[in-house]
Amino acid sequence: MREIIIASQNPQAAERIRSILQSSHIFAANLYRSGAEVLSFASIRPDAVVICGKLPDMTAAELAGMLPNGFDMVWLVPSGEPEPMFRSNLITLNMPLNRMEFLNTVRMLAANGAEQSRPRKIVRSQEEEELLRVAKERLMARHHLSEREAHKLLQRRSMESGMRILEVARLIAEEE
Repeated sequence: MREIIIASQNPQAAERIRSILQSSHIFAANLYRSGAEVLSFASIRPDAVVICGKLPDMTAAELAGMLPNGFDMVWLVPSGEPEPMFRSNLITLNMPLNRMEFLNTVRMLAANGAEQSRPRKIVRSQEEEELLRVAKERLMARHHLSEREAHKLLQRRSMESGMRILEVARLIAEEE
């Protein structure tokens, strides 16, 4: 099981997140107040799951882009926040938080690292990126979703089915 850390400039919000996790027997090792503190932690660890709120020195999307291989991030996105650029190590959950979705996401990410002996970096070919784009466009058209919502739906279907996101995208893209 990978280590879980919480990053938020608001200590009360970080403690609320920690208590939600602890109520479900998930332990968050550390609380950090800035992206720089998280990057310092990441420089001496092979992997972890970062649960991120608002930071004073950078956006969560910027931090996700700077984290080394093996680190995944769950960004708790305030309502009205602009959609981030897609990053393979970033999962967004909109506020107000759906408690079960949050806990299931954290559990899946924390357990995912335990199965892997080496840090992972998802590198996709142009064909795979095109497949994801087509699947998201189909979901956006079918369900009147934003790109972010379509990507989250792909992620959710992937987690629920136990299939890789590319496999789910292929099924959606091949549907008539």
